Amino acid sequence: MSLVGNLEDLGLSDIFQIIFLSRRSGVLAIRGKVVEGKIYFKDGMVIAAYSLDASKKMIHDNARDTVFSLFIEEGNFDFELKDPAEEIKGMKQDSLFAAEPGLNPQFLAMEGSRLLDEAKAKMRTAPLPPPPVEQIPPLPQQAVLPLAEPQIEEAPPKEAEISAITHETMPQAKEESFSPRSIWAEAGIAEEERVEPVVASPGLALLRSMIFELQNPHSSSEITLMILRFASEIMNRAVLFIVKRDTIEGLGQFGVVIKNGDLNRRIKGIKIQVSDGSIFKEVVLKKMTIKKKLEAGPVHEYIVKALGGHWPNEVFLAPLLVSGKVAALLYGDNVPEEKPIGDTESLEIFLAQAGIAMERALLERRLSMKGKE
Repeated sequence: MSLVGNLEDLGLSDIFQIIFLSRRSGVLAIRGKVVEGKIYFKDGMVIAAYSLDASKKMIHDNARDTVFSLFIEEGNFDFELKDPAEEIKGMKQDSLFAAEPGLNPQFLAMEGSRLLDEAKAKMRTAPLPPPPVEQIPPLPQQAVLPLAEPQIEEAPPKEAEISAITHETMPQAKEESFSPRSIWAEAGIAEEERVEPVVASPGLALLRSMIFELQNPHSSSEITLMILRFASEIMNRAVLFIVKRDTIEGLGQFGVVIKNGDLNRRIKGIKIQVSDGSIFKEVVLKKMTIKKKLEAGPVHEYIVKALGGHWPNEVFLAPLLVSGKVAALLYGDNVPEEKPIGDTESLEIFLAQAGIAMERALLERRLSMKGKE
């Protein structure tokens, strides 16, 4: 499972922030017009990297500068969740630069963005190259006729007139706008003609805007609404459950249709014992996302009946972790359709960010209540 997209939609700084805050392990592949490479993450920290120019030559000789060389604005990225150690073992020792015990992605994101901004400013302020001077071929020599009239020699034009004529006749060079091409061309690195387009992961464009909204949530209820809103972009229906000490209870939903009765009361009336064998218990114990076919069983039959009676072809269940504990569960499926759910990586990343935002909101609430005492 991987998160795929364009750097124009989700910048490298945003990707670094997401991986660091959610403590993800995996491999981030980047491919631009003039550079390509990979960055290896372990529990959110950068542990290794490599980058190649268009001619497949190594660009830098240390992990930090290698990461900075991959800060580009145009290109594709692919973040795959996996144990990076497996791929690192298969690499040659001289083709990969390791960083022990690991580099902080937040520092790399800030420094990489600063270097990129400086490169832009440098290109904007760089003096324009002088216009090419047109070489005028010498006139062919002609014989002078004996009865030719005397030539009147004109006075040489003044300096101001020369400047005006030159300004009017010389072609004016256009100001060159910044692009990755201009920086790498200055470094003498050849550029490939184009970058192959990629199909972005579902919800990628929404991920960036909603992570921004998570920076200052007004309440935990606002965060839960954002989770359901994000899930609605990927699945037909979803239910958010709150996890208490012994029970799992319905909290909110979207897309659920029942034939009779009050829908909200129905959802809030759902109660599952944590100790009962079910896919819900599995997610609470493992603290990880599960996406698979729903097997027959008492708890699953109870849930299907409560949600309208249509047995889903595939279900998605993911935890919302707050302070290391499962505070809530997001259930989703594509009922009434039978199509598979598809890529949920962007939703899983958002859930990780939502858990962090929930932690922050709860902490701020406790501090506020302490201040009033």
